[in-house]
Amino acid sequence: MRVTLLTNLVPPYRSDAYNALHHCAAAAGGGLRVLCTQHREPQRNWSITTPAFDHITLPGVQIPLGENRTLSLPFGVTRAVCREPSDALILNGFGIAQWQAQNWALKHRIPTVLQFDGWAGSDAPYDNPLRRRLRRIMIARADGFIAASSRGAAWFESHGASPDHIWIAPIPPSFPLPDISANQTLAERQYDIVWCGRTTASKGFDVFMRIAAELSKTDIANRIAIVGSTDIKSTTRLTQSSGLGDRVDVFGQLPHDQLPPILTNSKIALFPSRNDAYGVGVIDAIACGAVALASPFTGCAPDILRGPEILPIDNPQGWITACKRLLDAPQLLEDTRLHQARAIANNTPAHHSDTIWQAVHQAVNHNPGMRRWG
Repeated sequence: MRVTLLTNLVPPYRSDAYNALHHCAAAAGGGLRVLCTQHREPQRNWSITTPAFDHITLPGVQIPLGENRTLSLPFGVTRAVCREPSDALILNGFGIAQWQAQNWALKHRIPTVLQFDGWAGSDAPYDNPLRRRLRRIMIARADGFIAASSRGAAWFESHGASPDHIWIAPIPPSFPLPDISANQTLAERQYDIVWCGRTTASKGFDVFMRIAAELSKTDIANRIAIVGSTDIKSTTRLTQSSGLGDRVDVFGQLPHDQLPPILTNSKIALFPSRNDAYGVGVIDAIACGAVALASPFTGCAPDILRGPEILPIDNPQGWITACKRLLDAPQLLEDTRLHQARAIANNTPAHHSDTIWQAVHQAVNHNPGMRRWG
């Protein structure tokens, strides 16, 4: 089975899954080839690894859109796609490159599978008539769909995809699972609360600072970690002006493999995001044994967290009360940790790759008239 996957880039939380997918395809006499429209993403410090699959970055123009968003205008998309034969084409996202590649696949009767991490809430800020029409056309032409959450599956269905052809592949953590059994208990962890993400308004960093200031003032949180600062000097000045003093450790844009030592030393991770298509930070924190609290705008929240753990961003006092309740009751904190750990049991590279593999097989068999490469 020869599979080509077109995406913007390969993040750490997908690298191992794509390696596993390549081995599945190779065992079936083919392999995986991944085409990327950009080499790096702004406001990220992800390590570059050597994958098992063929990994090609297309030339093109990158237009910054603010924060970590970039409009990619790649060159030679169809030329790169058709350079080697494919039995199936996976399109991650709905960019210009994906549109061109699907048009080519349709002409050559090659089945396509659409992969999208977003959902209605995360998609709303970028909604416009042109994008809406393009997505509906691409969905109508596709033979299979891969969502990252139940919300994503519902989004595909609302755009006309058949529920029978929608697969949910939860995103794995950004790193191999750490052995948290070797760490201290939750009560012994150094950081009472931790921020892990870009320190931007869209991620709700302003809300986090209000929560942290109040928890610190009332001695509920004595040690705080901020991981992912986009400007360490600015963040440090903000912590000082907020009265946090020396209770805070500020870290910059760390590579993903440097996150576990901090997260496994943290009790509660806060994600008051205003827009997070999936919420890989939630998965990373829970994988390290921390308890996660997230806003309703975090895509994976309903699949993983219970009601008291999903909090509105316009009510900082609710977050403060939730943190106090958990930190004052070690057994409740531990019970919550165990529930969240069970909820991400399928967030593994093996499950992710297996789901994609099944979606590809279903797409290939969906239309017997599709072209098959010999």
